[in-house]
Amino acid sequence: MKYFTLLQNLPEGSIYQTDLTPVVQFQDWLDDFEELLRQSPRFATVCTPMRLDKSPEQRTADRKLYLDWIRAHQPQLDAQCAAMLMVEPDPEIFAELQQQSSKLAVSLNVRYTLARTQDEALQLAAQALKQQFGA
Repeated sequence: MKYFTLLQNLPEGSIYQTDLTPVVQFQDWLDDFEELLRQSPRFATVCTPMRLDKSPEQRTADRKLYLDWIRAHQPQLDAQCAAMLMVEPDPEIFAELQQQSSKLAVSLNVRYTLARTQDEALQLAAQALKQQFGA
C-alpha cells in the first residue's frame, strides 16, 4: 500500500497511518484504503493533518467521492475499522473538524475521532481496537 503505513500491530488489530499530502488523484487513496480492507481484518487509521493545496471545486469533488465510497463500504468499515482518527493540532481547525466529523460519523455510521497530537491519536486508536475487538 502506498498511502497507508503500518505503525503498530496489537493483539486486537493494527494501527495504520495515512498522509493525504502526496495524493494527486483522490481515487488512488481510496483504492489504497480498499486494499487495506482486503488485507487487514481489524484496524484503525490515523490521518496526519491535512494541509492540502486544492481548489474548492476539487475539494468538493473529492468529498463527494469519499462520501460515496464510505457509503458503499460502510458494512466492511463497521466490521473491520475500529476508528478513523485525524490529527489536528490547530485549535480553530480542530473545533471546526470536530463539529463536521461528529455529524458525519452519525450520518454515515462510522467511527471518526479527532486528536490533537500523534501520541493522543495512537492512544485513542489502541483504545478503539480494544473496545471493538478485545476479548
